[in-house]
Amino acid sequence: MTTQSTTFVNDEAARVSGETLGFSFGANWKKFLVTVDEPIIGSAMQSFTAFTHLASLAPHEFLDLGCGSGLSSLVAIRLGARRVVSVDIDPHSVDCVRRLRDQENLGEDRWAVHHGSVLDEALLESLGRFSYVHSWGVLHHTGAMWRALANVVKHNVEPNALLHLALYNAHRSAPRWLRVKRLCNRSPHILFPLLKNGYLALLFGKMLAQFRSPIRFVREYHATRGMSFVRDMDDWFGGLPYEYCSPDQALDFLAERDFSMLRIKTTRSCGCNEFLFRAGGGLDPAA
Repeated sequence: MTTQSTTFVNDEAARVSGETLGFSFGANWKKFLVTVDEPIIGSAMQSFTAFTHLASLAPHEFLDLGCGSGLSSLVAIRLGARRVVSVDIDPHSVDCVRRLRDQENLGEDRWAVHHGSVLDEALLESLGRFSYVHSWGVLHHTGAMWRALANVVKHNVEPNALLHLALYNAHRSAPRWLRVKRLCNRSPHILFPLLKNGYLALLFGKMLAQFRSPIRFVREYHATRGMSFVRDMDDWFGGLPYEYCSPDQALDFLAERDFSMLRIKTTRSCGCNEFLFRAGGGLDPAA
């Protein structure tokens, strides 16, 4: 793992996947964090409760694996989670979460932050088991998505716990996007902006042809989980490793491990399918 003042390269993911990586998710999240305000937090909370149908997390200890900007962890705090533990391999993301925690005037006893990888079984085991485990749009960037998910189930999900995931969809265009992402990582200063801006020109041109306002679209984008369109575009074009699966593949993988699906939100694009599972009461910690 290499850390510099402004860049981070996830050497673990590069080694596991064999990909050339040049994009830091955490550095992108730092740019997003300066825009986070109460309306954005409110949008993220509304999105969370609308999907989960949970108005409160008061009974839960909440583990956020791949916490990114820390916004989901903050949502858990605001919804009354008894304790939150946030984990990310990117030191910039760890900085983001600590900054949010400081703004909430909370200590390690209520909101703990750890620097580490979901592929590190020793770390996961040290964290213990939780009644709510959350990993939104993360495991498919580890370079070993199924191993990462198996690690989480093995070490962090207590019996009858909730497991909240988002995984990239296996869309017919996914292999083409993988090639685009590889080009962007191999040439972050030339091809990355060219490909991203070319795509945005096509997207906004299509909107105008349909008499839709690109400006309004960008302004309203934060209503989706409180996210930023600009930051999400950088995340999408730069995000490697990149794995994906069909909803059925995720359902089968977890059904074999005694999980039942409570909720699902699918997409017809390359975006994320979102899942909420319930672990079985007889979950075997050694499975």
